[in-house]
Amino acid sequence: MTFRCRICGECCSHLGLVHSIREDHGKFEYSLVNRYSGDVTRVTVDPDKIHLFSDRSIFEREPEACPFLRDDPAHDRVCCIVHATRPDICREFQCWRLLILDRQGRQAGRVMGSRHLSAEDPSLARFWEERIGPISEESDAAWDLCVELVLGEAGYRVIRGDP
Repeated sequence: MTFRCRICGECCSHLGLVHSIREDHGKFEYSLVNRYSGDVTRVTVDPDKIHLFSDRSIFEREPEACPFLRDDPAHDRVCCIVHATRPDICREFQCWRLLILDRQGRQAGRVMGSRHLSAEDPSLARFWEERIGPISEESDAAWDLCVELVLGEAGYRVIRGDP
């Protein structure tokens, strides 16, 4: 199984801490700056999403969201309104490095970033805190192997994301 976006918006819900609009060029074109790297990307609101631009209600529940994340009520999801011209950091992002499946093959959780668990299954969250939290391997590769072994012994299956 390879990475497949679920269009949940979780990845973008804190990217407002990273991305900010540096300049409005008009006609729905903007310069977006990455506050950490200093990279500037010129983005344009996708023509089919211009109607979503003025609705900023997403920021009421996600105040740290990317400035270009919007609710898309017609499709009952959130979306990036500059998807076609989004920065490289967004293009390269995968929301999981390790996907954790339960005994029935259902998604129980994901390891995101370096070692953060996003768990759909409360029993996995408890197990993680008790058994995975104490693992102190320095390298991510060694940590991943330990995590896979411990989870495997408990009946979970781990799938690695594409690098």
